[in-house]
Amino acid sequence: MPDFWKRWKYPYLTGVLISVLVAIILAQNQPFKDWLLHLGSLEYIGALFAGMLFVSSFTAAISIAVIAIMTENINPMALGLIGGVGAVMGDYLIFKLVRSNIQQELAILFGKEATSHVKALIHSKYIAWTLPIIGVFIIASPLPDELGVSLLGLSKMSEARFILISYISNSVGILMIASVAKVL
Repeated sequence: MPDFWKRWKYPYLTGVLISVLVAIILAQNQPFKDWLLHLGSLEYIGALFAGMLFVSSFTAAISIAVIAIMTENINPMALGLIGGVGAVMGDYLIFKLVRSNIQQELAILFGKEATSHVKALIHSKYIAWTLPIIGVFIIASPLPDELGVSLLGLSKMSEARFILISYISNSVGILMIASVAKVL
């Protein structure tokens, strides 16, 4: 990674902005549209690929463009159901990373004492029940899933429940985007 990127104050937001700009440019590029339409002819594989792109902040904007274009050849319901499977694959990877690394990173960043206070706050009866609700809404929205998955990863949620919630939320989100794109 280049030194200037390591020193950059907002690499995450910059990456999101770049992905949005690339998606806008690519959506207006005819050869790229043709390639995306070809993904639509692959139907299930293309929908799975679009779902995988749907979960990351760096590819969410591109995924929305792919989903919109794919509605010309694929039923929005099928796109949502199959795309949801691809999205779960990406979300599960993020979920596992949050579960395995977040406590260690917080301890290094804030110290063990501060981490225990944050952990107590997150698991308090007033906050603990809101994390999954907020996380589900973020995952279902066209917003990138990292924050929502992180909130679910911090809660005491089983992997099986997470997979179910991720699948339903992402499928609904992809279905909504595909339905709007089909109408337009």
